[in-house]
Amino acid sequence: MLNNKNICVLGAGVSGLSTASYLSDSGYSVCIITRDDPRTATLRPEFSSSFPAASIIPHSVYSDKLSEIFRFSKDRFGKLHDNQFPGVTTTRHFELFSHPVSVPVYAKTMNQFEEFDDFKNEFYPDHPDYPAAAGWRYLAYFADWPLYFPTLIRNTLEKVKGFEIRTLSPDDIRELPYDIIINCTEIGSLKLFEDTSEQILHRGHLLNLPCAPAVRDLQGKVISYNFSPGKEVYQSENGIEQDVYCYSRKDGLVLGGSRQKGTFDSDGKWIGEESQDPVILVDNLKVPAQILELHSAILNHSFGYTLPPKSKMRSKVGYRFTRSHEDGLRLEAEEVGNKLVIHNYGHGGAGVTLSWGCAHRVTELLKVATN
Repeated sequence: MLNNKNICVLGAGVSGLSTASYLSDSGYSVCIITRDDPRTATLRPEFSSSFPAASIIPHSVYSDKLSEIFRFSKDRFGKLHDNQFPGVTTTRHFELFSHPVSVPVYAKTMNQFEEFDDFKNEFYPDHPDYPAAAGWRYLAYFADWPLYFPTLIRNTLEKVKGFEIRTLSPDDIRELPYDIIINCTEIGSLKLFEDTSEQILHRGHLLNLPCAPAVRDLQGKVISYNFSPGKEVYQSENGIEQDVYCYSRKDGLVLGGSRQKGTFDSDGKWIGEESQDPVILVDNLKVPAQILELHSAILNHSFGYTLPPKSKMRSKVGYRFTRSHEDGLRLEAEEVGNKLVIHNYGHGGAGVTLSWGCAHRVTELLKVATN
């Protein structure tokens, strides 16, 4: 019987925890091995689960199964919301652009989806100098991270059979006392499982405004936004258009963003795009000035909201492992020695968004591979 097999999940980020939780709920006995303790790894930028925004929107990930995975994950968040799981809320989310854009495939799977022409005569977040010319809005689920993630950690650790903090090498995999390995180690997979994909990381800057009130529309409902002002206003070092985003959380406002492409060298040092002038220093971190400038103008113009001085802000930089467009999200099974390994990594900026859908897909792969 499959549920008599020894199953080990590698990694305790949001993907590993969600997968272990889902497998446990499905009747399987599961252990977790992780290099980083999710309860204390909050200052490690490589532990990306410390740094999500975290909206349930499938941005920055590639997979031919994205639609079905996202639908399942969104439905799961909907059930968590209905059951009042801590931190799972909804937000009226706006994605706005100063120039024409095509509607992405995922957009029309969102609840209450409307294109810009449907609401352009109503209230929406706007920039006084770079007015929106296109976009859409919808009702999105949102994981308020200071509430959601600690609860996910606690609930999962109560379910699993074992939890071990340990750094593994490729040789250790074959010696682990488990029949089935679920690999959720993200960038660690490149070494642990000899993934030859290009090592692509995207670095993002976040500003946190502690105790700042939520951003609300004219009816008092909490809203969030992404805004792309155009390449001539904000681009990366390599000329990739950047956007900024704003979310309201228990710990105040979260303002992003940047998406700088690069990798780590053998010493773990960042090699890649750097923030270009103008930059500002926030909490001893150099941050693209456009993040603060664009948000300041939008929030003041649309909400009469004045940002506090930089001395009242906190900053973070986090990393997302994306893999290449061609390789994309890896959700597949393989044999490693005498063990079945099911991979679940390469989520890019959609680790939270796809967490439950990927957990469900892992369970399906497990059943197929062991029949």
